Amino acid sequence: MSNLIWRYHTLIQALLSRGPLKEEEFHEIFVGVSGKNPVKYKDIFNQALLKINDALAYVQFELRACRNQYDGQVYYGVVNNVSDEQSKLGTKYSAPQIAFYKGVIEAINNDTGADGTMSNIDALNVRLENQKTLLTRKGGQASSLMLQCDSHELHITGQWRN
Repeated sequence: MSNLIWRYHTLIQALLSRGPLKEEEFHEIFVGVSGKNPVKYKDIFNQALLKINDALAYVQFELRACRNQYDGQVYYGVVNNVSDEQSKLGTKYSAPQIAFYKGVIEAINNDTGADGTMSNIDALNVRLENQKTLLTRKGGQASSLMLQCDSHELHITGQWRN
C-alpha cells in the first residue's frame, strides 16, 4: 500500500464523510488542498486520482467519477469494486430489499424489448419467482424466511425452529 500525502487523505475523507460530491464541489476541495485548479491542471488532477486509486485498491475501493443520467452532472465518490458477503454487511438495505432490487434488475435484463427500462407499475409487480425461501442459521437455530412481493410491499414471514 502506498503512502499518501495529507492532501489525498483530505480528498478521500471528504468523499467518505459527505458521500458523492458534484464535480464542482470536489474540484473546490481539490483546489483547497492542492492550490491547483483541476480544469487548468488536468495532469496534476489525474495523477492525484491515480495515486488515490492505487492506495484504495488495497482495500478494494475505487474513486470514480460518474455522470448522472437524469441531471447530466458528474459526481465523484468512493465505491466498493468487489461484491462479497462482507461488503454486504455495510449496506443499509435489508436482505429482502436487496432481493427485490435484484429481481427488478433481472427483469430489466431479461426484457425482450431490450431497451433497458421498466415502468414503475412493472417494477412494483416484479415477482421474486413468487416466493423464495432463505435458510439461515442464527445462534444454533435454523430460520426460514419466505419472501413475497406484492404490488407495493415486500412481505416477510418467518419461521424459527430450535
